[in-house]
Amino acid sequence: MFNARNAAMFPVTQTSMPAQFALLLAVCLLLTLSAQAAPRSALNCASNHVLVRFKPEVRALLPDVAPASQLTALLARLGLPRGSELRETQLAHRFRPKLAANSRLKHEAVDPRHFFYLRLPSGLSTAECIRRLAAHPLLEYAEPDWIGTGAATIPADPQFMNQWYHQNRIKPSASIHTPLAWDITQGSASVLVGVLDTGLAPLPEFAGRTVPGYNFAYGDSDTTDDNGHGTAVASVLCASANNGLAGAGVDWRCRILPVKVLDDWNTGYYSWWAQGIDFAVSNGCKVINFSAGGSSFGRTVERAITNAIAQGVIFVTSSGNEGGADISFPGYMNECITVGATAQNDHRAEFSDYGPELDLVAPGEDIAAVSTKGELEFVSGTSFSTPMVAGVCALLAAVRPKLTQAEAHLLLTAGADDRVGDETDTPGFDIAHGWGRLNAYNTLLLATTQVDQIVRTNGQVALSWASPANASSRRPYQVEYKTSLNAAWIPLTSTNAFRYSPARTHWIDDGTQTGAGARFYRVKLRQP
Repeated sequence: MFNARNAAMFPVTQTSMPAQFALLLAVCLLLTLSAQAAPRSALNCASNHVLVRFKPEVRALLPDVAPASQLTALLARLGLPRGSELRETQLAHRFRPKLAANSRLKHEAVDPRHFFYLRLPSGLSTAECIRRLAAHPLLEYAEPDWIGTGAATIPADPQFMNQWYHQNRIKPSASIHTPLAWDITQGSASVLVGVLDTGLAPLPEFAGRTVPGYNFAYGDSDTTDDNGHGTAVASVLCASANNGLAGAGVDWRCRILPVKVLDDWNTGYYSWWAQGIDFAVSNGCKVINFSAGGSSFGRTVERAITNAIAQGVIFVTSSGNEGGADISFPGYMNECITVGATAQNDHRAEFSDYGPELDLVAPGEDIAAVSTKGELEFVSGTSFSTPMVAGVCALLAAVRPKLTQAEAHLLLTAGADDRVGDETDTPGFDIAHGWGRLNAYNTLLLATTQVDQIVRTNGQVALSWASPANASSRRPYQVEYKTSLNAAWIPLTSTNAFRYSPARTHWIDDGTQTGAGARFYRVKLRQP
């Protein structure tokens, strides 16, 4: 079933390049060597060894003895305390030059063209060792063996591993892939997110990022959370990372506008909701998270939401928690981005409302959130799926500040992982999962798409760009061209020109659609 939207297509990249220019990529291979049993330390480097590289003239000083004895002789020249040890790298040992048949030498020689591991004795720190060797006449350098990470940003918060939706250890594919998304952006302080809820506890998780809000439930400026729901929602959306407390939100940098539109019983009048939306818009919010809903339609709230979206705000709300095919208001408004919930196995959570108005789903069962006491608690509900999507929208706004509701919807649904649940999760849109389960990385990658390779060969033009793994099934792209900078863009509808690999999309123009001569191209996302 197609979920009707008035979302227009938009350029994924504003970069257009004439086909007669070829942009070639240089591919570099990096071989990383690591010491055996090298422990990590608080200094982000190995604590039991350093790396040293000898000058080329050391080769002439090597005695004609076994390699182990040569290493001992080199170590003696460094003048370090007893217990130090010099070792070759695995690569150097494996490819050590062999003796020639007519050589007068009896033993192979260690190769000073490689670096060496210098293991430290007890009591000698890496810093002290490097200080001692800094001006040694036989060394080019001595340096720490620094520790790096793979291509995924992992925060150091103590409860991060309990936030299974970031990295799902039971079913890794069921996470929302935020660590990879954080490699693209961790958010921006220029993005203000309105959290319309029960308020916000003044916790260190939000320190320095909260702007004064308003309490429409009690008619004052005190937005302190007297229920806990709002604090939990905000923590999922934007709890600060790497502060040594609890876990990490989806967006680490955005600012937060707490707007209290629900009372201590977690209920609120529609009039509070409408005023809260208007207040958030007037205070410059780019994203509004509304983890609430009612059973009745309200024109006042509808008008506030449509005005907010018209003003460039991204409005995200929940589907509801009755477990039936009856999405709550305002979630059933086509204008909203409406979010349902999944469990840790990626199936739709039993409590999650579903229907033709659902846009996508996100984890919402046993979610580790922060309580008003600053402690981690486990909560369930579409209330907590919604801030994951709103958090990704805030990340999107960090890289695309003029992002609209329609564009956010397109990026979220094109990036979502499809067919992840049970048999009700059918290809494309379905009423149980919408367009699929949120994938933060795919969505951010789509938002930052840029053609980075153009090659012209024998009249054919090949374009290539980085793309998410689901591009081959989603086929989210459309290519447009024009013959001069002042001409109108012409869409190309052929799907046969696309080729997909796990991390890239390729498009080939053989001239049959575009003709001869200079051509300019751009890539857009198409409406599914």
